[in-house]
Amino acid sequence: MNTATTGAMGPPPAEPPAGYQPAQSRSLLNYAKHADFMVFLGWTISTTLPVGFLGPLRYLAAAYFAGAFLLFARQVSPAVARCWPLFLLPILCTISAIWAPSMNEALRKGFSLALTALVAIYVATRIPGRKILLAYFLAELIAAVISLRTNTIDSQGAWTGMFGQKNFFAVNMFILYVAALGLILDRENGRWIRRVAMAGAPLALLLVVLAKSGTTTLLVLATTAAMLGQTLVWQPASKIPNARALIVMGFAVVGLLGAYVAFGILQIDLMKEVLGALGKDSTLTGRTMLWELAERSMAEHPWTGLGANGYWRVEHGMANSITAILQGAERFSSFSFHNAYYENGVSYGYPGYWATVILSTWACASAGMNWARNQTAVNAAFLMFALMIVLRSTSEADLSEEFRAMVVILFVSASRKELHLKPQRQPGGGATFWRAGA
Repeated sequence: MNTATTGAMGPPPAEPPAGYQPAQSRSLLNYAKHADFMVFLGWTISTTLPVGFLGPLRYLAAAYFAGAFLLFARQVSPAVARCWPLFLLPILCTISAIWAPSMNEALRKGFSLALTALVAIYVATRIPGRKILLAYFLAELIAAVISLRTNTIDSQGAWTGMFGQKNFFAVNMFILYVAALGLILDRENGRWIRRVAMAGAPLALLLVVLAKSGTTTLLVLATTAAMLGQTLVWQPASKIPNARALIVMGFAVVGLLGAYVAFGILQIDLMKEVLGALGKDSTLTGRTMLWELAERSMAEHPWTGLGANGYWRVEHGMANSITAILQGAERFSSFSFHNAYYENGVSYGYPGYWATVILSTWACASAGMNWARNQTAVNAAFLMFALMIVLRSTSEADLSEEFRAMVVILFVSASRKELHLKPQRQPGGGATFWRAGA
């Protein structure tokens, strides 16, 4: 082609600027993130509120997450390998179907436990942390409002709300309080969300006090000190050289001095004093007897256990005797060893006991590392959730059950992963910061 021909055709088209990407048609999958939050909110409500007619909503949400997991497998699958401890109990439960009293029950429970883990991994990977907190805040706020209307009080004058038992009511209000605190301290939330959270936090605090749960009250005080301390002291200290090291050393010195005075000079019996302050007897309301029976059962079946749902059955004589003694029931009703480690140990032997220990340790370590990498109010809230639920697992059997709200909160807290804040240079020479991770 000659020069004359080229000039007649006009100059060549200009090259697109660097970094330009042509507009692409939006797929329906682009809107899945909005559906994810709405379905998760429905899941949270159905697993939190003890209302029978919400059961189908829970299974519909689980079906949605299972299908969405397949659609976004490339994004979610790496988290499955990272969260392998979540699948230890489902595997043991499924294997125990070989010797469990009911194979169908064991297989169903194993599938449900695995599905609970997959839902948590999907949510932790696809939904931002502040939206997860918002979902739990809204669900627990509904529970708080309903509990105010029902005004249910037990024989000792403690509020039980819509949950029928003061400890369950108190721990749900603790979740409401921590979620509200996380939303308030997270400055990236909208104004109205923070205002509603500011109204929900004192309501949750009031209901925890009315529940007369000493343990939960102590958890609320510790959580408040930790989260406010992070926002008001720890984060500003990062701007002062060596300030954080001095803070850590100061707390260490005060702790060592307090321990020396309490145990070395005053000879305080810590266990006795704590139980007395919480209004509990030395048997922890019969729990120590249950734990002794669990240890005996584990010793009799060390490697296999009794299988999933193998102990608390109507045909098991000891189960009937325990419920008659501790619950005053004339006939068998559902019960537990009030300890997740013993509960899984009786069902799956020592492998189940140590699988629960590994799961709890990994969950706390994972949530703690997530906070260490990015010390935000949202990550602090999830760390408080993980620590609270693992502490609760020593007196309740939540980690042995599927589709439990406490289990999902723990799994989500452990499955989330955020990377360090990294600077990204702009063409003008300035720097902005971006955060990778869910």
